[in-house]
Amino acid sequence: MAVTSEEMAKLDRAAEGMGIPRLLLMENAGAAVARRLVGRFGPCRVLVLAGTGNNGGDGMVAARHLRNLGCEVELVLVGDPSEIRTEEARTNWRIVSAMKGIGTVSYSALENLRERMGWADVVVDAMLGTGVKGELREPVLSIVRELNSSGKPVVAVDTPTGLDPSTGRICGEAVRASMTVTFHAAKSGFAGREEYTGQVWVEDIGIPRELEREVLGRPLGLPSGGPVLVSACLLGIKCRYDGSDSFSEKVVQSLAGAFFLPVCPEVLGGLSTPRSPNWLVGGAGEEVIDGKARVVNEEGREVTENFLRGAREVLELARRFKVGRAVLKSGSPSCGVGWVSGRERRVSGDGVTAALLRRHGIKVLSEEEI
Repeated sequence: MAVTSEEMAKLDRAAEGMGIPRLLLMENAGAAVARRLVGRFGPCRVLVLAGTGNNGGDGMVAARHLRNLGCEVELVLVGDPSEIRTEEARTNWRIVSAMKGIGTVSYSALENLRERMGWADVVVDAMLGTGVKGELREPVLSIVRELNSSGKPVVAVDTPTGLDPSTGRICGEAVRASMTVTFHAAKSGFAGREEYTGQVWVEDIGIPRELEREVLGRPLGLPSGGPVLVSACLLGIKCRYDGSDSFSEKVVQSLAGAFFLPVCPEVLGGLSTPRSPNWLVGGAGEEVIDGKARVVNEEGREVTENFLRGAREVLELARRFKVGRAVLKSGSPSCGVGWVSGRERRVSGDGVTAALLRRHGIKVLSEEEI
């Protein structure tokens, strides 16, 4: 579910009120941009166009992470350093200015910028973010026109400069991005504006989702942007050990509009439906993967290899479809997130599949967490 700029600002303030520093949110945002850029284009030459607000601060963080990920990076501040408006952005300007591996300059002339664009493989648009109001003014207007005519792939930070993220209105001109990395939730104005946003990725930057209902009066569901693995039983598929399902209306609603892949690791691992209940013995999923724990059924027969095979099959699907997130059945010895049901008590830790996915950088949630 999408949000307006005003709603996003309320969530930002609520997170800060909870004790989450804006500097931390900026760090998470910039790091996410860098990961997405390198994931699509690989290590390359990147020109970051950073404004003097928090969107520019996100771009400065991205520049630092891009350098660490093997990119050559130049950053142009579209404005004067004395005009940087927030302490968080000023902090990150000081950091990138001190880095020997990043060339930083303040915007001086369109001719100089044109030369830098010619050098770059990819341009990061971090000029104006969700607070854009009115028509674009110089020098941003000319920079946007130059960028659009350059033919360079553009990664927009949060929203393309010149696109009102609440309404979709074009503020005279707007950057035509190849990809937009936005934060926490898609923005209302993105609908029907694919020629400006390109592919949209929604990245979690650490704002607690419990704030959505408290602040906005509604949950936003899962972030969009990429396929999601889902425990098949949560979608009403009768694949649980006793032949039943664990249908969750909440999960179905949260997946509206998303591309998702139903999976049942136990079935993929060769176990039948119905089947005997299974238990983890000697530890949780991490320990099973490392050979320090086992999975046995109610009759005492070991089924560890079935669980490992199923987990590997799910991981292979995740890789094939470039999955970054999974919604899994709580308590399951395969899919449980944070805890699994033991024979006599809860076992702390993930199930086997959840542990393997998490180990390979895939975000896992239980149906109770969305």
